[in-house]
Amino acid sequence: MNRPTCLGTCALLAALLLSGLASAEEPEVPEYAEGWKQTWLEAKKNGSLQLTGKLSTPSISPGTQELFAVLELRTVDFPPGERAPASVALVIDRSASTAGRRLLIAKKTALALISGLSERDQLAIVLVGNAPEVFPLQPVTAENREKMKAFVEEAQALGRSDLSGGLDEAIATLNKNKEGDFFRQVILFSDGQATEGMVDAVGLAQIARDIREDHSIHVNTVAIGEDANLELMAGMAKEGWGFAASMNDSSEVERVAKRQRWQLMQRAADKVVLRVKLPSTVSIVDVLGHESSRQGDTLLIPVGELGPGEVLRTILQLSTTNTGKQARPLEIAQVELQYENALTERTKSQELALKAEFKPQKSKAPPELDTEALQQVTRSLLTRQLARATETAAEGDVPGATKLLEETRGTLKRLSTQGKFDVGEELAMLEAKSHEIAPKPAAKKKKR
Repeated sequence: MNRPTCLGTCALLAALLLSGLASAEEPEVPEYAEGWKQTWLEAKKNGSLQLTGKLSTPSISPGTQELFAVLELRTVDFPPGERAPASVALVIDRSASTAGRRLLIAKKTALALISGLSERDQLAIVLVGNAPEVFPLQPVTAENREKMKAFVEEAQALGRSDLSGGLDEAIATLNKNKEGDFFRQVILFSDGQATEGMVDAVGLAQIARDIREDHSIHVNTVAIGEDANLELMAGMAKEGWGFAASMNDSSEVERVAKRQRWQLMQRAADKVVLRVKLPSTVSIVDVLGHESSRQGDTLLIPVGELGPGEVLRTILQLSTTNTGKQARPLEIAQVELQYENALTERTKSQELALKAEFKPQKSKAPPELDTEALQQVTRSLLTRQLARATETAAEGDVPGATKLLEETRGTLKRLSTQGKFDVGEELAMLEAKSHEIAPKPAAKKKKR
């Protein structure tokens, strides 16, 4: 007689248990993400960043062939919220070793950072030489912004490099005004060739750590120049809990300015790194879009932080040599993405294999090409070459800058012919830069 009651009770208990398990399995969404809960849940499950890639051609012929790989990083999109006001000190190494291109890159990047600050922020500037020259901490009003830019633009390369002295001056300046809820940052621009004060990499990293621990100030570094001491600069950023960027030209100026802002807001991904491995038949010719380095047989591309809804492309110019009589798939590149999901603070990874089809018989027809990929190559190449031409001319090598622009013009025409797309706008930009670098004399009027 009690059996139905028992069954009913058991069913009720089972339902309650399953309900409890279901609710226990559902992740707790943080308060800041309540307005975009589903996006957060999907990012937790699938990651906050996705890697895709494609080749400029799907097929490879016998012999040596050039091709491009376009790698695209795309983050989930969400409202990042209002950013905190910032109190920033730019420390610019203007010692003799930075003369020319390096100081020009540092200036351009500093100017972009100043343009990106708002009137809620405050800024100080320290020029590092034999003795620090300081623009004191001031709110970034319209009037002050112009004075700050002028201070940067007037900097001349001279003296020795005392990075530790420049950092000391920056901290003293930032500490003069601790009122308000500011996120405090130091951004150091240098080739890392310290010659005065603390010159040891371990010692400078310890200084950055002391700045963070004793003053709650994050230390960021921008290494400038192909022979910059990347290890020293990265070590300082690591201990200072800041970003470490490297620049060989000014084409990535806006990217550095973005990284400064993402420190103040909710990011989508942190510590983003791409690792590219190539088979023995493929070699790297060039990398567009980011600085890179080789670690054994791996190409390392450190990307850093990415914000919501951000799309970032890296382009690899490759050369491959293949032989054989059988059609077969060829591995062109193996790409690994590793990053920290900033929404869940968990490390994520993704792998991508880029392959093409080997066709042993050379076709008389034009090669198959991905027009969109070639257009992306064109834009990235143009951006970098315009920046490099400007810097080459600034160093006094106007013929070298003109030659660089002429070579770029030829490359763009070749790519547009192969992909059958128009580069009129890009060629006009090259022409304008040519006139800017080496103005042509006005034509003389013929006498009547």
